[in-house]
Amino acid sequence: MASKNTNLTNALELAKKYDYANVENEFDLLLSSNQNDVLSLYYRGCTRIHFNKYQLATVNFDAAISSLNLSTKHEVQALYQRGYIQCLNRAKENNSNDVIHKTHFSIGTVHATLGKNEQTLRHFNHAIKNSRDSTEDTSKIYYLHRGRACAFCADFNGARNDLNIVIKESNDPLLRGCAHNELDQHDQAIKEFDL
Repeated sequence: MASKNTNLTNALELAKKYDYANVENEFDLLLSSNQNDVLSLYYRGCTRIHFNKYQLATVNFDAAISSLNLSTKHEVQALYQRGYIQCLNRAKENNSNDVIHKTHFSIGTVHATLGKNEQTLRHFNHAIKNSRDSTEDTSKIYYLHRGRACAFCADFNGARNDLNIVIKESNDPLLRGCAHNELDQHDQAIKEFDL
Protein backbone atom coordinates (compact mmCIF):
# COMPACT_ATOMS: atom_id res chain seq x y z
CA MET A 1 0.00 0.00 0.00
CA ALA A 2 1.33 3.42 -0.96
CA SER A 3 2.01 6.05 1.69
CA LYS A 4 -0.26 9.06 2.23
CA ASN A 5 2.31 11.40 0.68
CA THR A 6 2.72 9.11 -2.35
CA ASN A 7 -1.04 8.98 -2.95
CA LEU A 8 -1.35 12.74 -2.50
CA THR A 9 1.57 13.39 -4.86
CA ASN A 10 0.13 10.94 -7.42
CA ALA A 11 -3.30 12.56 -7.21
CA LEU A 12 -1.94 16.08 -7.69
CA GLU A 13 0.21 14.94 -10.64
CA LEU A 14 -2.81 13.26 -12.26
CA ALA A 15 -4.83 16.46 -11.71
CA LYS A 16 -2.20 18.44 -13.63
CA LYS A 17 -2.85 16.03 -16.53
CA TYR A 18 -6.63 16.46 -16.16
CA ASP A 19 -7.00 12.72 -15.38
CA TYR A 20 -9.77 13.34 -12.87
CA ALA A 21 -11.14 9.76 -12.79
CA ASN A 22 -7.82 8.49 -11.45
CA VAL A 23 -7.45 11.55 -9.22
CA GLU A 24 -10.74 10.69 -7.55
CA ASN A 25 -9.53 7.08 -7.09
CA GLU A 26 -6.34 8.29 -5.39
CA PHE A 27 -8.33 10.43 -2.96
CA ASP A 28 -10.71 7.53 -2.32
CA LEU A 29 -7.66 5.41 -1.41
CA LEU A 30 -6.37 8.10 0.92
CA LEU A 31 -9.74 8.50 2.58
CA SER A 32 -10.21 4.74 2.97
CA SER A 33 -7.31 4.76 5.43
CA ASN A 34 -8.25 8.07 7.10
CA GLN A 35 -11.77 9.43 6.59
CA ASN A 36 -10.80 12.73 8.20
CA ASP A 37 -7.81 13.64 6.03
CA VAL A 38 -8.81 17.26 5.37
CA LEU A 39 -6.63 17.88 2.32
CA SER A 40 -7.95 14.72 0.67
CA LEU A 41 -11.53 15.77 1.46
CA TYR A 42 -10.91 19.23 0.04
CA TYR A 43 -9.18 18.02 -3.14
CA ARG A 44 -11.70 15.22 -3.71
CA GLY A 45 -14.43 17.85 -3.49
CA CYS A 46 -12.61 19.89 -6.15
CA THR A 47 -12.26 16.77 -8.30
CA ARG A 48 -15.93 15.92 -8.01
CA ILE A 49 -16.84 19.33 -9.42
CA HIS A 50 -15.26 18.23 -12.71
CA PHE A 51 -17.76 15.34 -12.84
CA ASN A 52 -20.70 17.59 -11.90
CA LYS A 53 -21.06 15.58 -8.67
CA TYR A 54 -22.03 18.73 -6.83
CA GLN A 55 -23.80 17.16 -3.86
CA LEU A 56 -20.88 14.80 -3.18
CA ALA A 57 -18.45 17.70 -3.54
CA THR A 58 -20.47 19.71 -1.03
CA VAL A 59 -20.28 16.81 1.45
CA ASN A 60 -16.48 16.76 1.05
CA PHE A 61 -16.21 20.54 1.49
CA ASP A 62 -18.47 20.43 4.56
CA ALA A 63 -16.27 17.78 6.16
CA ALA A 64 -13.07 19.66 5.31
CA ILE A 65 -14.41 23.02 6.53
CA SER A 66 -15.68 21.58 9.81
CA SER A 67 -12.20 20.24 10.58
CA LEU A 68 -9.95 22.40 12.69
CA ASN A 69 -6.93 21.24 10.66
CA LEU A 70 -7.76 22.84 7.29
CA SER A 71 -5.42 25.69 6.38
CA THR A 72 -6.87 29.17 6.00
CA LYS A 73 -6.00 29.18 2.29
CA HIS A 74 -7.93 25.97 1.64
CA GLU A 75 -10.76 26.93 3.98
CA VAL A 76 -11.53 30.13 2.07
CA GLN A 77 -11.47 28.29 -1.26
CA ALA A 78 -13.63 25.48 0.14
CA LEU A 79 -16.17 28.03 1.39
CA TYR A 80 -16.34 29.66 -2.06
CA GLN A 81 -16.64 26.30 -3.80
CA ARG A 82 -19.32 25.04 -1.41
CA GLY A 83 -21.36 28.21 -1.71
CA TYR A 84 -21.34 28.20 -5.48
CA ILE A 85 -22.05 24.48 -5.67
CA GLN A 86 -25.04 24.88 -3.38
CA CYS A 87 -26.31 27.69 -5.61
CA LEU A 88 -25.84 25.53 -8.72
CA ASN A 89 -27.67 22.63 -7.07
CA ARG A 90 -30.64 24.85 -6.21
CA ALA A 91 -30.72 26.28 -9.74
CA LYS A 92 -30.63 22.81 -11.30
CA GLU A 93 -33.37 21.56 -8.98
CA ASN A 94 -35.55 24.49 -10.10
CA ASN A 95 -34.53 24.20 -13.78
CA SER A 96 -33.38 27.80 -13.66
CA ASN A 97 -30.86 28.21 -16.49
CA ASP A 98 -30.73 31.94 -15.82
CA VAL A 99 -29.21 31.33 -12.40
CA ILE A 100 -26.96 28.53 -13.68
CA HIS A 101 -25.10 30.67 -16.22
CA LYS A 102 -24.81 33.60 -13.80
CA THR A 103 -23.43 31.27 -11.13
CA HIS A 104 -20.86 29.79 -13.52
CA PHE A 105 -19.82 33.31 -14.49
CA SER A 106 -19.47 34.27 -10.82
CA ILE A 107 -17.40 31.18 -10.09
CA GLY A 108 -15.22 32.05 -13.09
CA THR A 109 -14.62 35.57 -11.82
CA VAL A 110 -13.58 34.21 -8.40
CA HIS A 111 -11.12 31.85 -10.11
CA ALA A 112 -9.82 34.77 -12.18
CA THR A 113 -9.22 36.75 -9.00
CA LEU A 114 -7.32 33.78 -7.56
CA GLY A 115 -5.24 33.52 -10.76
CA LYS A 116 -6.67 30.08 -11.65
CA ASN A 117 -7.06 30.75 -15.36
CA GLU A 118 -7.89 27.23 -16.57
CA GLN A 119 -10.75 27.00 -14.07
CA THR A 120 -11.83 30.50 -15.09
CA LEU A 121 -12.09 29.39 -18.71
CA ARG A 122 -14.00 26.23 -17.80
CA HIS A 123 -16.65 28.19 -15.91
CA PHE A 124 -16.90 30.91 -18.56
CA ASN A 125 -17.44 28.13 -21.13
CA HIS A 126 -20.30 26.78 -18.98
CA ALA A 127 -21.72 30.29 -18.62
CA ILE A 128 -21.73 30.78 -22.40
CA LYS A 129 -23.22 27.33 -23.01
CA ASN A 130 -26.06 27.92 -20.52
CA SER A 131 -26.86 31.53 -21.47
CA ARG A 132 -28.50 31.06 -24.86
CA ASP A 133 -31.13 33.74 -25.61
CA SER A 134 -30.39 35.62 -22.38
CA THR A 135 -29.47 39.28 -21.99
CA GLU A 136 -25.87 38.19 -21.40
CA ASP A 137 -25.91 36.22 -24.65
CA THR A 138 -27.23 39.20 -26.60
CA SER A 139 -24.61 41.53 -25.14
CA LYS A 140 -21.81 38.89 -25.47
CA ILE A 141 -20.39 39.97 -22.10
CA TYR A 142 -19.28 36.44 -21.28
CA TYR A 143 -17.28 36.34 -24.53
CA LEU A 144 -15.49 39.53 -23.50
CA HIS A 145 -14.45 37.99 -20.19
CA ARG A 146 -13.58 34.63 -21.74
CA GLY A 147 -11.45 36.44 -24.32
CA ARG A 148 -9.50 38.09 -21.53
CA ALA A 149 -9.13 34.73 -19.74
CA CYS A 150 -7.86 33.13 -22.97
CA ALA A 151 -5.17 35.80 -23.17
CA PHE A 152 -4.05 34.97 -19.61
CA CYS A 153 -3.74 31.33 -20.71
CA ALA A 154 -1.63 32.43 -23.73
CA ASP A 155 -4.42 31.34 -26.11
CA PHE A 156 -4.21 34.49 -28.19
CA ASN A 157 -6.21 33.06 -31.12
CA GLY A 158 -9.03 32.14 -28.75
CA ALA A 159 -8.86 35.59 -27.19
CA ARG A 160 -8.98 37.29 -30.58
CA ASN A 161 -11.90 35.10 -31.71
CA ASP A 162 -13.97 35.87 -28.60
CA LEU A 163 -13.23 39.60 -28.75
CA ASN A 164 -14.21 39.67 -32.43
CA ILE A 165 -17.51 37.98 -31.54
CA VAL A 166 -18.17 40.84 -29.10
CA ILE A 167 -17.31 43.43 -31.76
CA LYS A 168 -19.51 41.82 -34.44
CA GLU A 169 -22.46 40.57 -32.39
CA SER A 170 -22.82 42.61 -29.18
CA ASN A 171 -25.70 45.04 -28.87
CA ASP A 172 -23.75 47.05 -26.28
CA PRO A 173 -21.38 49.78 -27.54
CA LEU A 174 -19.50 49.84 -24.21
CA LEU A 175 -18.66 46.13 -24.51
CA ARG A 176 -17.71 46.55 -28.18
CA GLY A 177 -15.43 49.41 -27.13
CA CYS A 178 -13.83 47.25 -24.44
CA ALA A 179 -13.23 44.49 -26.99
CA HIS A 180 -11.62 46.95 -29.42
CA ASN A 181 -9.46 48.25 -26.57
CA GLU A 182 -8.30 44.71 -25.67
CA LEU A 183 -7.28 44.25 -29.32
CA ASP A 184 -5.30 47.54 -29.27
CA GLN A 185 -7.83 49.14 -31.64
CA HIS A 186 -8.06 52.28 -29.58
CA ASP A 187 -9.52 54.60 -32.24
CA GLN A 188 -12.38 52.14 -32.80
CA ALA A 189 -12.83 51.84 -29.03
CA ILE A 190 -13.22 55.62 -28.68
CA LYS A 191 -15.82 55.66 -31.48
CA GLU A 192 -17.82 52.97 -29.67
CA PHE A 193 -17.54 54.79 -26.35
CA ASP A 194 -18.83 58.00 -28.00
CA LEU A 195 -22.04 56.31 -29.22
